[in-house]
Amino acid sequence: MDRRFLLAIVLSVAVLLVFQMWFAPKPPQEERGETPVAVRESTSTAVSPPALTATEKAPPAPAGADTTRAGLAAAGLDRADTENPDIVIQTDLYRATFTNRGAKLTSWELLRYDDPSHRPVQLVRGAAELDMVVEAESGRVHLGGTLFAVRREEDPSGKVRLVFEAGSPGGLHVVRTYTFTPGTYLVDMEVQVSGVPDGVDYRLVWEHGVPPAEANPRQYERSAGTIVLLGKRKETVKPGAFGHTSEKELTGNVKWAGVRNKYFAAIMVPPQETSSRVIATGSKAEGYTGVQLVMPILRGSARHAYKLYLGPIEHAILKKAGYELDKAVDLGWKLFRPLSQLLLEIMVWMYGFLPNYGLVIIIISALTKFLFYPLTRTSVRSMKAMQQLQPKIQELKEKYKNDAQRQQAEMMALYKKYKVNPMGGCLPMLVQMPVFIALYAVLGNSITMRGANFMLWMNDLSSPDTIATIGGFAIHVLPFVLFLTTLAQQKLTPTSADPKQKMMGYMMPAVMLFIFYSFPAGLNLYWTVNNILQVGQQWWIHREGSDIAPTGAA
Repeated sequence: MDRRFLLAIVLSVAVLLVFQMWFAPKPPQEERGETPVAVRESTSTAVSPPALTATEKAPPAPAGADTTRAGLAAAGLDRADTENPDIVIQTDLYRATFTNRGAKLTSWELLRYDDPSHRPVQLVRGAAELDMVVEAESGRVHLGGTLFAVRREEDPSGKVRLVFEAGSPGGLHVVRTYTFTPGTYLVDMEVQVSGVPDGVDYRLVWEHGVPPAEANPRQYERSAGTIVLLGKRKETVKPGAFGHTSEKELTGNVKWAGVRNKYFAAIMVPPQETSSRVIATGSKAEGYTGVQLVMPILRGSARHAYKLYLGPIEHAILKKAGYELDKAVDLGWKLFRPLSQLLLEIMVWMYGFLPNYGLVIIIISALTKFLFYPLTRTSVRSMKAMQQLQPKIQELKEKYKNDAQRQQAEMMALYKKYKVNPMGGCLPMLVQMPVFIALYAVLGNSITMRGANFMLWMNDLSSPDTIATIGGFAIHVLPFVLFLTTLAQQKLTPTSADPKQKMMGYMMPAVMLFIFYSFPAGLNLYWTVNNILQVGQQWWIHREGSDIAPTGAA
């Protein structure tokens, strides 16, 4: 949960409590087809295995072979002499482009999601990703410039494999195999390394994060970062963490590691219990982060089978994918996460019957007010009772102004006599706060709400409802409607005749306008409907009357 929302919650609760206690007469996924995988390559000259020293499995490095960094560099790995930058794999969900230079990924387009320019969402930012670095005590050998031989393999199930292979006379031999399966964002990747000295590691590197995919740049700034699951603990490192350093080391039992923007992620899942180090990299000035997954090489060789996930951060899809990937979804603070997940599931279920999330939010708001009506009734009657007791309370304050302890005791006796709960006024707000917090997480972070249209200008409930921009200032409509409904609510709230207390009561709408102005339209819609229904409920409750009488009075 971001600091902006935490500040909003703190301010909201603080204003409510101060007002109640001091100024008012209130208390101190997706369907997955089996579309065949299509593979095409550019018309340029193909990279053929014979360009390498060995296209079959290379033997371990011979005794005495020079596998130090200098020796490897001298031997050179550029044994394939033709570059092919357009090796394309396409499934029903994505179109991926690889290059044999470094066996890296140069493009990953999500075919079911569009960016603001109505092109498929792109997960690769400019430079090729999934680089590989062999790390020895004497230095690092970067394989990003290596020309790998590549071959394509298919099996009867419809899976397609790209096998990249490179070796050197010095003994180093690397095979990287990608396996693509229709109907899933998961890709199998196997890395084989041999011919290196003991005590050497290698790193899989995603250097430049995931590029923005939303029109509002602030959505990227607040959510972009490196995400790592270490055991049960999820760590997030944002670009702002790299002011004085370009690397941050994270240690533990690495379940997965990756990078994300607001709604999409590229995540590497290593074999269980194999990695204990992740290096988060980044640039505060350029506003992105990267990730390096550190893997061990034992006795001169290694063979690791990974899962790569490159797709939407959607709870249902990630939950089905497994590997605890659903923990990449930000559903708010741990305490409220079960409620957030429940709300999300209810909203998706309701959407199946009523395909408009704006209407779904209105229904949820109405149901919430209906469920909490008894508390609202108690609250309003309590506030009115407190208002009626004000003359007696003032008498007690004046009578015992020099004896604070006696004054407090007499006031508590007065509350008991008239059956008034001094904390009753703010109870409904405090009870509804968990729902509000959970809904904030769902509306602000769930890709389900991305681009969800309601009506008229409200075409994305996950973003503020901007109707125009004047002089660089975005005009949002719903926060002003929220302001007016809060003002109406305050007019119906029992208050003291003291002008200062009345003025403080009318400050609440202004505070709400300030806090809610940049919140997602869906959240403002929820709270606006909540206010409208609250006004109606307060009006009805006032009609009932609530004159107080001492306990036991007729």
